Amino acid sequence: MKKILIIDNSNVTISLFKKILTKELGMEVLVSKSIEDTKELLSEHNFFMAITNLYLLGVKGNENLDILASYKVPTILFSSQIESELLEDDRYPNVIDYVFKDANGIKYITRLIEAIEYCSYKKVLLIDDSATTLSLTEKMLKKISLRVLKAKDGVEAFEMLETHNDISLILSDYHMPNMNGLEFVKKFRSEIKNADIPVLIATSELDQAIKIQFYKYGVNDLIQKPVLEEELKFKLINTFLDKKRYEENLAKSEMIENYVITSRTDTNGIIMNVSKAFCEISGYSKEELVGQNHKILRHPDMPDALYDAMWNTITSGKVWRGEVKNLKKDGEYYWVDAIIEPLFDNEENIKGYYAIRLDITNKKKIEEISITDGLTNIFNRRHFNETFPKVIKGAQRGDGLVCFLLMDIDHFKQYNDNYGHQAGDDVLIQFAACLKANLKRADDIAFRLGGEEFGIVYKADDKGSALEFAKEIRQKIEDLHMRHEYNSASEYVTASMGLVCKSADEMKDIDAIFKEADDLLYEAKKSGRNQVKLASNS
Repeated sequence: MKKILIIDNSNVTISLFKKILTKELGMEVLVSKSIEDTKELLSEHNFFMAITNLYLLGVKGNENLDILASYKVPTILFSSQIESELLEDDRYPNVIDYVFKDANGIKYITRLIEAIEYCSYKKVLLIDDSATTLSLTEKMLKKISLRVLKAKDGVEAFEMLETHNDISLILSDYHMPNMNGLEFVKKFRSEIKNADIPVLIATSELDQAIKIQFYKYGVNDLIQKPVLEEELKFKLINTFLDKKRYEENLAKSEMIENYVITSRTDTNGIIMNVSKAFCEISGYSKEELVGQNHKILRHPDMPDALYDAMWNTITSGKVWRGEVKNLKKDGEYYWVDAIIEPLFDNEENIKGYYAIRLDITNKKKIEEISITDGLTNIFNRRHFNETFPKVIKGAQRGDGLVCFLLMDIDHFKQYNDNYGHQAGDDVLIQFAACLKANLKRADDIAFRLGGEEFGIVYKADDKGSALEFAKEIRQKIEDLHMRHEYNSASEYVTASMGLVCKSADEMKDIDAIFKEADDLLYEAKKSGRNQVKLASNS
């Protein structure tokens, strides 16, 4: 962290500089209010810059400047009374600038320090056929810590550019022999590699036609000759800070491109652009994605209701946020926390959508582990307890029925006792896979509730279709043909089932619903097993 020394008696000035230089530039600010403080601080710290008032209580003459000069600390004078000759005084080569003590002065100093921090020891190519002008301009540039290379004309400048590929800025005269400033700029800008290097031209001619030509060929700015140090400094500050902002924005763009999952679509969901990070996580190339509908990434596990809500939100001009499971090119999946916002044209019409996503796959996998049965790989009792109330609440907006099918493998203890626990585990795995494979809707959910007890939560339009689905599941289980000679209901593994179907408004007590299904399951067992019992009042 670079250190700035503030030498002033005004607490207001000190407070303002501390706040701005610390917050905006990230610099450490140390304060002196006396010669003794200044000497002590200079002996203990290396300062990037000093900002000093010329007139301090108890200080004689320029004693303060003498001390700063002895330590070669670059110094900005900040005072209500300015002696401009101090800038030309050979005793104080470290004095960079003088600034009037007002609010605008604080802003200027902040920009000056930021620019000097950015351009310190960067190379500047100075092109002029006048040795006197070269010397004077070089002195000005070195005050702000620039390294200066000199050429007498455009031809020599190109020779220097061949051996110095790290030039940060070019300051050229217009009228020169062999190759003038305009000819130099034309040739220089003709090479793509030079596109981002700022070029300033110093000229005594400000003819409109000449100015147009310079700007057309890529000059960043023009400076009136003879060069005024304040004007040169001001234009260098603006040029270097513009370059710094450009580089910062470019770095941010590259970071977003490489590490942030972003996409832009038109109003129909057709992909217009994606980031590299998007391609990496999805497994598709940019060429494969652009022009495709975003549905190419839709995972079958995600319910239609989520996409309906998403689409309704963004098409109404609002921002949507939610967790989405997407499908990779190779068939695997990934989870994202997505924010999708509409893009508007000048007439406030939606012209497309922009999405930014955070990869939460690992988080979701950990969640899945906590809610997934380790043996059968379907949801566990914990997830049932969390999910069933949400299903009921969500169903209150519609007219359909919420159904809970509770089932128990018939004579499973006898199976384990006679075939062994490994064979019993295989039955549980195949049983669970059968349930999962035969779910009808994306929001139907199968659970292992404990031991040989399983459940399915699903929705149905009416009791007839609900019961038909339960009977189909029962048959699918028996059709697995897992031999079970100790089963009184069949030669294969079967299940007894209890089914509760109610409107969401009728399902007030989850425990009561579970007990009702359990009672129906018991009734199915009593009636001979391998059957579904539906409550008469369901």
